[in-house]
Amino acid sequence: MRGDGGDGRNERSEHVLVVKYPVRGAVKCRLAAGVGSRHATELYRLFVLDILGAFRRASLSPIVCHHPPGAAGAFRRWLGPRQRLLAQRGGDHPGRMMHAFEDLFAAGADRVVMFVSDVPDLSSCLIGMAGRALERADAVLGPSGDGGYYVIGFRRGAFVPGAFTGVPWSSERTFRETARRIREAGWRLRVLPPCNDVDKRGDLRTLSRRNRATAFRRSRTMGYLRRHPGLLAPDKGGGGHG
Repeated sequence: MRGDGGDGRNERSEHVLVVKYPVRGAVKCRLAAGVGSRHATELYRLFVLDILGAFRRASLSPIVCHHPPGAAGAFRRWLGPRQRLLAQRGGDHPGRMMHAFEDLFAAGADRVVMFVSDVPDLSSCLIGMAGRALERADAVLGPSGDGGYYVIGFRRGAFVPGAFTGVPWSSERTFRETARRIREAGWRLRVLPPCNDVDKRGDLRTLSRRNRATAFRRSRTMGYLRRHPGLLAPDKGGGGHG
């Protein structure tokens, strides 16, 4: 089965980045358990800026799908007045993602590709690959190392709301179950190369090691880790610093 839109020419595509406003205690809670809420919040702020930089290098202007929904003014002060915004709506996180797809398709988008903001070294190459995948496939999904996914996208006629309802979230089964539901709906799914998200202190060490010789070593995130080398020290048990 194939969604609407033919060969992809003259279609409207939207790229979306799902973002929470960086407030201590409200973002990266699992990371905060290891490094403290101050570091976790600042790192998340830098993750978002680095990912937006990758979008710019891909010559794309993404929509920031933001939470809380009433924080548009705060987001514009943070990201600039020209940043395109879409307020999240709904209850849980997957429900808010589902509603964002619905809102963008209702507004006329033919293809929507949505990225999470937990992969600071997301490359412009992968961003472009995700968008191009929907020129031939009906849906796209990119697995993350913890069993979830870092990107999900649909053509308008192939959108599967059931990919967001009743799926175990933040689970090693999230990607697998989401992919199963898309395929069982009859749509052609393109699976992208995996990426590792940053959810725990040990993930920071992995991030640092894999980017010692990449362009990402010049990023805001890597600069912060160099200024705070203790964040890369082996775990000693217990929580982090406040």
